[in-house]
Amino acid sequence: MQKRNIALIGFRATGKSTVGRLLAGELGFTFIDMDRHLTGTFGRDIQCWVRTHGWKSFRDEESRLLKALAGGADLVVATGGGIILDPANCETLRAHFVVVWLTASRETILERLARDPNTIHDRPPLTDLSPALEVEQLLEERSPLYARTADLTLSTDLLAPPDVVSAIARFVST
Repeated sequence: MQKRNIALIGFRATGKSTVGRLLAGELGFTFIDMDRHLTGTFGRDIQCWVRTHGWKSFRDEESRLLKALAGGADLVVATGGGIILDPANCETLRAHFVVVWLTASRETILERLARDPNTIHDRPPLTDLSPALEVEQLLEERSPLYARTADLTLSTDLLAPPDVVSAIARFVST
């Protein structure tokens, strides 16, 4: 069975939403940003949801949405950075999506987060650590999970979004 959907996985601020939007336009696919979709469903930002309901509730909603999207076709999906924490999500991704892991160095991620005025609302802290230590620790924990799930890995440190899109489009067309 040929996979009809593309999922972008990776840590926050690696370019999943930016690349996803451009890639969907290039391929004529529909773009879904899972975090944006969930905040629309919740009627509030992720930080408010998590403060009220907790991370487990958010992850459960994220898993439900992924399962629903897996039944679609011609989708480019920008996942949340923690989607790979649930092994069932990794199985869903591998079964129904061409999975592209977008990477970036800790320094690049921190610089992008600092530049993003929506970071506080869109990307609540995941730990009680400083931002630099949080990024370092979570990258170390999550990288093996991303690697096991991905069909293709691309670094966004030095590539402009259109170049990342071109690389993905070439990969999915072969």
